[in-house]
Amino acid sequence: MNSSSKIKDFILDNITLHQKDIILTAIQRFGVSRQAVLKHMHTLIEENQVLAHGKTRDRTYELMPQVNLIKTIKIDEYFSSEKILKDNVIPHLTFLSNNIRKIIQFSMAALINNTLDHANATKLYFKLYFTHNDLHIIITDNGEGIFGKIKSLLFLENTQIAAIELAKGWVTTDPENHSGDDLKAVMHLFDTVKIESNGKSLSFINKNEEWMIEPSTQQQGTRIHLKINPNSNRSCEEIFKKIFNLQLSSVRIPINLLKLPGDDLVNSRVQANRILRNIKNLKIIEFDFNNIDLIGPAFADELIRKTKKKNEIIDIQWINSNKMVDLMMSRALKRFS
Repeated sequence: MNSSSKIKDFILDNITLHQKDIILTAIQRFGVSRQAVLKHMHTLIEENQVLAHGKTRDRTYELMPQVNLIKTIKIDEYFSSEKILKDNVIPHLTFLSNNIRKIIQFSMAALINNTLDHANATKLYFKLYFTHNDLHIIITDNGEGIFGKIKSLLFLENTQIAAIELAKGWVTTDPENHSGDDLKAVMHLFDTVKIESNGKSLSFINKNEEWMIEPSTQQQGTRIHLKINPNSNRSCEEIFKKIFNLQLSSVRIPINLLKLPGDDLVNSRVQANRILRNIKNLKIIEFDFNNIDLIGPAFADELIRKTKKKNEIIDIQWINSNKMVDLMMSRALKRFS
């Protein structure tokens, strides 16, 4: 790569964090003149890769969207995910790498079909927004709301428990016709995923496999926001091998999703029972204690006791735990060893 390409790539990679001082930042990085950096910047502007605001030294810069598409589609007898992808999505993916194209096509088809099969919606809205280093997909429908539907059909206590079931994976409200595999795959294909419905927001950050539940203003329907760096090496093949390995047959349960606002303690047997659905056919259960500082002995005892009651041969493991959590879990597990 020649120096000209290196400077232009540096500008594109760093402009989002240096909108006001990207010229100075590039000068310091490469030791070239202001005039030389401005020459490369003018080329990027002419190529419609960068957008400039203001004049002379007060200028700010931002990446020009390569794709900025908003579409609303009526869900009726003519509704087809294949047609939507063919007419409105695939033509905008030509500049992306093959692995990212596959991720987008698989994920959008899965989510659109999921809306058609489960949401009882009449409209679907989606947005595609791609820049040099940022790719967003937003899919929204006006249906029942995914957390409310899971709560109702699985007879759960509230929508927070429904969101936890979704985070565990393999959840489906129609087991005779659907496995729930597609949504689990989508959750792991992107850098970040946020699902909002029925006043709750469930987020997954792939880098550290962190889950969060927060309040949301999304009351009607479901809004799903997917984000990935278009330069990512992640692929459908890699993720499918990782999460659909039948020999492992495991589930990871993020314990922090049990916490309520203003309450940092996970302390009751009731809380433990809320997360132990659908574990009978698993070989491994892994409790993730990320962002959990303390658990009560009753919670640890019930977690182990009820897990073993539902599945005697399951291997119980836990991760991201401090010394106190290790003590409580190890003490409880010894009773059943």
